Amino acid sequence: MRVVDLFVDLYEWEDNERERVHRMVRAGKHVYTAARHGASAVSPLVVVDAALAVLDALDAYVGYRRAKEVTQQLKIEGDSLCRLLQELYEQQAIHAKVMEDRHAQMVRSLRARLSVTAAEIEISRDAFDSLSLQAKNLGGAIGALRVNSAPNCACLLKLERAYYDLVDLLLLAMMNAVKE
Repeated sequence: MRVVDLFVDLYEWEDNERERVHRMVRAGKHVYTAARHGASAVSPLVVVDAALAVLDALDAYVGYRRAKEVTQQLKIEGDSLCRLLQELYEQQAIHAKVMEDRHAQMVRSLRARLSVTAAEIEISRDAFDSLSLQAKNLGGAIGALRVNSAPNCACLLKLERAYYDLVDLLLLAMMNAVKE
C-alpha cells in the first residue's frame, strides 16, 4: 500500500525528518496501547523503541534550537554587514564626489595652461615669421651683393655661409614645431 505524507511538502521535511516523525507516531501508538490495555500488552522492544524515539525527538529539538540560535546570529551579522555596506557605499559616493571635483579642478588648470601655452606659441609663431622675413630680406641683399662683387670675395663667402646656417636653423625650428 502506498502512503502519501500530507505534511512533507507543507513543512519541507527531508527523509530523516520524515522517518523521525513516523517513528514518533509508532511510539505514540505503543504508549497509547500501554496506557489503554496495560503494560502486559506492550513488548519490551516497543518500550526501547519508544525511548529511542523520545531521545531522537529531544536531539532533534536541541538541533532545532541550535539552528534557530545560529540563524538569529547570522541575521544579526547580516544586518550589521548591510549597515557596513551602506556606510561603505556612502563613503564611496563622497570619495567619488571629491575625486570628481579634483578632476574638474585639474581640467580647469590644464585648460588654463594650454591657453597660456597657445598664446606663447602664437607669440613664438609671430616672432618666427618676423625672423623668417628678415632672413629672406637678408638673402635678397646677399644675392644683390653677389651680382656686383668678385666671385672669390672671402667676406661675401663667409656671409653666405652664415646665411645658409641661419636658413638651416630656421628649417630645423620649423620641423620641430611640426613634430609637436
